[in-house]
Amino acid sequence: MIGNLSQRLLRYYLLGLPPATRVLRYRSLVRVGCLKGSLKAIKPDVLPEPESEVAEPDTIPDVIQAPVPHYHQYRCLQENPLSCSQVAIGERSVCENCYFPSLLPAGGLLTGKQGAYKIGRSLGRRGIGRLYTGMRVNSEQPVVIQEYLLPEKYFSPEEQQQYIESFVSLAGLTLADGRTQDARIVQPLEAIADESGERCYLVTPAVDGHPTLNQHCARQGPGNSATVLSILNQVLQTLIFLHQQKFTLPAGQVQEGVIHGHLSLDSLLWVANPKAKKTREDAEGFVYLTDFALWEQLFDPALVDRGQPTHQDDLAALGQVAFYLLNGATLDTQGNPLSPHMENDWPDTYTPLKQFILRLLAIDPPFADAVAARTALLAIPPEPMVSQWDHRPDEQQTKKAWYRRWVPILIVAAILTTLGTLGWLLLRSQRPSYAKTPLPPCCFEDVDAVPVGPYTYAMPMSAYWYPLFQTAEESSPQVMPLFNQLQTLHPELSLAPWVTNTVDGAIAAIQSGQADFAIVPVTTPLPPDITGTIVAYDSLVPIVAFNYPERTKGLPHSLRGKITLDDLSQLYTGELDNWQQLGATDLTVKRYWPVDPTAQTIFAQQVLATDKATELPEATPLPTNSFISIEEPDELPTLTMLRWILQDFENTTIGSIGIAPLSQVFGQCSVYPLALPQEKQWVTPFVFNNGQSVGPETDLCDRKGSYTPNAKALRSGTYPLAYPITVIYPFDNSRSPIGKKVAELLLTQESQAYLTSLGMVSAYPF
Repeated sequence: MIGNLSQRLLRYYLLGLPPATRVLRYRSLVRVGCLKGSLKAIKPDVLPEPESEVAEPDTIPDVIQAPVPHYHQYRCLQENPLSCSQVAIGERSVCENCYFPSLLPAGGLLTGKQGAYKIGRSLGRRGIGRLYTGMRVNSEQPVVIQEYLLPEKYFSPEEQQQYIESFVSLAGLTLADGRTQDARIVQPLEAIADESGERCYLVTPAVDGHPTLNQHCARQGPGNSATVLSILNQVLQTLIFLHQQKFTLPAGQVQEGVIHGHLSLDSLLWVANPKAKKTREDAEGFVYLTDFALWEQLFDPALVDRGQPTHQDDLAALGQVAFYLLNGATLDTQGNPLSPHMENDWPDTYTPLKQFILRLLAIDPPFADAVAARTALLAIPPEPMVSQWDHRPDEQQTKKAWYRRWVPILIVAAILTTLGTLGWLLLRSQRPSYAKTPLPPCCFEDVDAVPVGPYTYAMPMSAYWYPLFQTAEESSPQVMPLFNQLQTLHPELSLAPWVTNTVDGAIAAIQSGQADFAIVPVTTPLPPDITGTIVAYDSLVPIVAFNYPERTKGLPHSLRGKITLDDLSQLYTGELDNWQQLGATDLTVKRYWPVDPTAQTIFAQQVLATDKATELPEATPLPTNSFISIEEPDELPTLTMLRWILQDFENTTIGSIGIAPLSQVFGQCSVYPLALPQEKQWVTPFVFNNGQSVGPETDLCDRKGSYTPNAKALRSGTYPLAYPITVIYPFDNSRSPIGKKVAELLLTQESQAYLTSLGMVSAYPF
């Protein structure tokens, strides 16, 4: 009776899964002793083909964690230029559709200082680069060629040159004492820079072409405790080697210890042991570390913080990998990212192993270093057998009376065990295989190790976001500055502002030691000794007075809600003085200019192609001025500007235009922000909640609450005047980490919600 019931339930459950998932789930369930018999009985129904033939079906997901899309400014038909399969033909080396650097053709040659390499077939994407098989020409030694890109839409010629030079001088590791040691790391053979400036190549041993743990876990399913313990042990051994040895980099500099900084399911390779048995339970392999942050981070267009990671970053990343391997997935049944902070997201895991992973992740008290972590790992006792149901001895002398007494109890226990197991599996059965960005911590209280003591931060005092970060001594009852809240939570932390009016002044204050960090917009490359972390996005927008039905000469309608950057430049340099010159309404142009020098500089750089806003025409007194500078201590200059534009709106001979931050325009329906062009399409700064663009026919006053800032356009930079608000700090481990910690605090869900409530766009895509 029990057997028939369990077979029915299992058959119903498995047949409801997609074929590929069904195969993986069958393999996972068959290891449960009490289910093995029932599963073998229904195997012909749920797996009609022999298991050996369905072990590697084409529909099995390639990975359990999807790659992060990059290079959104290239309109790739596959929505992921790095994964595009188009190969360069002839002299063309870009995709014919989006002009992104295309795949290298097989048979091509790369020439480096150590010889020439023949390019083979593409192995696809991994991380931020693309892989190809290859061969050293003079010795026919098989190699792997990694291709990294610096596309022109993301990297200026100066940045390309800077990162190429850094790549050639950093991409390689050899022991400083000249020893050769197999520490299971993929050591680059040679770094090659392409003459085009857009491509760099890293030649590595053939082992670099083996599957990643991301791919291996997708094929094999969740790892059991023994497998995960073995992987942890191997990686910790390698981390101890990396963290403690002296290495010589290609340029000759000696470095004491190397942080991997990029540990993930994709940077850990699985190399199967050919001597191991081929059964699922006995499969063994070796884990190799590849794709070090030392050179990988140079090519990530979304990365502002290119600073040096820490030992703890390596341990925490390894803990996250172990957590994903135990689950065999990165998302829960609703498609939300699995989090080790959530008890319900943990599978049925051997308790000492779970406690060890929590310490790696610093959720529980963290390990001091990799040595301490491996010592604790080796002290974990072997996992006891969970059940002896399939391994009990065949005792012929068992008394029949004993058997009869225990039969009812065994039946009830079996039913409860079966139903409980199936219920647990049903809840987890539909777990997708692809990951999203992990959720940030909730609140300030969830961020540990906040430095104590007095620190100084620089911020342009005229910047519109300055009141958001005031301290308790400066704040007013009308605002709830984040630093005020932070110092309330950490009384031993003291933050004092350093007076400056420009981004350059803030950078100089950090370099001189007068400030420990700063909060500024970043629109140009940071100096080599400064790094940073994006905490929000905003944008400048050109604004005109909004229409109402009785007004037929309104600028939003006659401009069709848009303007080009060239026209905007001519308007603000005085070359155009009437809107009719742009095919719009016959109105005299009147221009308004933000009082914030930081906003002026951003506008001058992005629109006028100059770093100096002072090169614009000089301001003249009201009301005949081209640029207006109003200082009213009791009001935000932007709100004053909106009032002047609205006042001009009533004059039928004047058409005013202003430049203002989008976060301050949002919610002010008296003006309309114009769309700007980006690659043959118009990008609007506002979108409805359904994703549709807001047009000039929309009454912004009536539709309040139904539209938001165009977050996607601001994050990707497709709205040309968008910029990131960034916490910058010294790229110097000898200085206090307060800047990096403040960035972490501002990236909590609490801080992000506060910033978005004020019109900014969250740093996270949710």
